[in-house]
This record gives sequence, C-alpha cells and structure tokens, in this order.
Amino acid sequence: MKRVAIYLRLGRVSNLPTVLTNVLAGAVLAGVPLHARRVAVAMLAMSLAYTAGMFLNDAFDRRADARDRPDRPIPAGLIAPLEVFVVGYGLLGLGVGLVAATALWPALALAGAIVAYDAWHKTNPLSPAVMALCRALVYVTAAYAVGGSLRGAVAVGALAMFAYLVALTWWAKRGGPHVAKLIAGISLLDGLAMLCGGAPLLALTGIVGYVATLRLQRRVQGT
Repeated sequence: MKRVAIYLRLGRVSNLPTVLTNVLAGAVLAGVPLHARRVAVAMLAMSLAYTAGMFLNDAFDRRADARDRPDRPIPAGLIAPLEVFVVGYGLLGLGVGLVAATALWPALALAGAIVAYDAWHKTNPLSPAVMALCRALVYVTAAYAVGGSLRGAVAVGALAMFAYLVALTWWAKRGGPHVAKLIAGISLLDGLAMLCGGAPLLALTGIVGYVATLRLQRRVQGT
C-alpha cells in the first residue's frame, strides 16, 4: 500500500478527471458516432500518457526537486529514479500502443511533446507552449481514436485548450495562486467544447470533472 500511495502521488492522479473530459471533448468535436469501446480505450490511453508524463516529470526534475521540493518522492528517498523512469516510459509506450491502430501519428506526437516538456521545461522559455501542446494533442488523438480526423471543430477546440494551458502554465511557473483550481477548470472548458459540439448532456461531464478534480486534490496533491 505504501508503494501504491507513492505511485498515486507521482502520477498526480487527482487531475485525471480533466484528462477524461479532454478525451470526451475531442471525441464529440470529431463529429462521428461515438462507440463506448473506442471512447473507453481512448480514455485509458490518454490517462496512461498523462500519468507517464507526471512520472517522467519527477524523474527529470529530481535534482531541482532535491533543492526546491525535497518532500517529493524521489528526493525524499521513497523511490529510485530508475524505477520512475522505467514506469514512466512503460506507461507512455502502453498508452501509444492502445490507440496505434487509429491514432498512431497524433499519439506519437503527444508522446514526443510529453518527453520534450519533462526533459527541458526548466531551461526552455517556451515550455508553457510545449505543455499546452500536450493537452491540445489529447484532443487530436481522441478525435482520431474514435474514428474521426482533424476537422475544423477539433482544431478550434484544441487551440482553445492550448491557449488556456499556456496561460495556466505561465501562471503556475510564476507562483500564481489557485493553480490547482485552474487545473480543475480544464474540465469546464471541455464541457463548453462539448456544448458547442452539440452534446449538451455530455457537456455536463465538464462540471462533474471539475468537482471530482477538486475533491481528489484534497487527497492527492495536484501540482
């Protein structure tokens, strides 16, 4: 159970509801009939990719965290960096593999963006844009995974999410307040995208995702 708790903390799993609503929004904007199995597979794949990114973030940041955030699992000596790297890359590969048949290129682009952000965000002035690209690519990957393509609605939704994440990441890097709530707000933007995409009932999941994220953040730190 102790190892599970460490993994949950490394993966920032409290923010996973925002990933699930990202997938739903991308799927709705794809404009194709939605099949539960395809949507579920896309949700699982993107959840694995997100969790992988969080693991790799801590693995790459271990030296900076030792100085600035010594309570994080790696600098605290709770888990070895090699294990975190192995799990992170393993989850990322599994996530790509799950949607490879229908969304290989966007999934690979997402994986590349995740690794690029984690490896260089401390020294890259464009890191907010790279982080935002990751979330935008979740929209695109989800659209392809459910049988759609990069149609105009998907592109607009992805660009809106990109803009929101650029602002959020910039704010977080400058120590702005309420970052966790702004992360939860991703689901509200997803809900708006689903509403604009003609799925008012599914749009309600944006509110559910927002509330769920805030509640989960009380148990597992979201940043």
